[in-house]
Amino acid sequence: MSTTFNRERKVAGWILSAPLLILLAGLLVWPVYLGIQTSMTHDVLSEFETYPVGLENFRSILTEPNFWSSIRFTLIFALTATIIELILGFSLALLFDRVFPGKRVLFSLMLVPIMIAPSLMAVMFRLILNENIGVIPGVLEKIGLSYSIFDQNNVFTSLIALDVVEFTAFTFLLSYSALQNMPQEIYEAASIDGANARQTLWRVTLPMLKPALAIVFLLRILDSIRTFDSIYILTGGGPGTTTQTVGIYIYKTAFIYGDFGLAASAAIVLVLLLAPFMPSIIKQFNLGAGDPR
Repeated sequence: MSTTFNRERKVAGWILSAPLLILLAGLLVWPVYLGIQTSMTHDVLSEFETYPVGLENFRSILTEPNFWSSIRFTLIFALTATIIELILGFSLALLFDRVFPGKRVLFSLMLVPIMIAPSLMAVMFRLILNENIGVIPGVLEKIGLSYSIFDQNNVFTSLIALDVVEFTAFTFLLSYSALQNMPQEIYEAASIDGANARQTLWRVTLPMLKPALAIVFLLRILDSIRTFDSIYILTGGGPGTTTQTVGIYIYKTAFIYGDFGLAASAAIVLVLLLAPFMPSIIKQFNLGAGDPR
């Protein structure tokens, strides 16, 4: 009886899930198929004829220096921004994990940057950093300093600052939510054992929040790797190709140079490079879900 009931539940589950699965197939499987097909085709915008080339596009992309330099810059940018944002976000979460006057107002203000579209934030940032009308260059000029966003010494720092200003709110919000779910009994037990604030942080809070913080880190770094609009608006990938992310490289290859086959192969190589990290991401999500908190 129970076997029949379980079988009927499974059949009912598949039937009820069928519309969603069909929709996902249309939105995910079909575009992936077209991407793989395009990556094995000579498909250049300036030429009317397309024809299969096998793995030729992949051989070209794997020997393309600009592709690997964009990968390198993307990873450096993503790691640097994510680490800074996680540290700042968690520190702010610790600060807000207590009662103080004006907390609600300050908490709301903390979330404002994440509500602004990255492209709009980049436009605002570019105006602020403009050499002729920008506030920051104007203030620096008053004290005898000069600033240009396209200076090799400034451009990377400026991009990191933009990302940190906008997305620290994301790491702060998730870290704060994790802190709010911490049972107070643990802190009381630590206090009874004579632990001070520093010991409680390093020996109680951080070990308990390790799965949650790992999830925040992984979510943020994956989003940083996909960064396109803010950097494209701010620097266009320049000076030269020094700030060209892999997203900008794929965009330029497809829509400026018109080589859709090469761009599709670059996108697939990027997915294959990130695929080995997916098991650890899924594992961290399972740890977070199974956390006794």
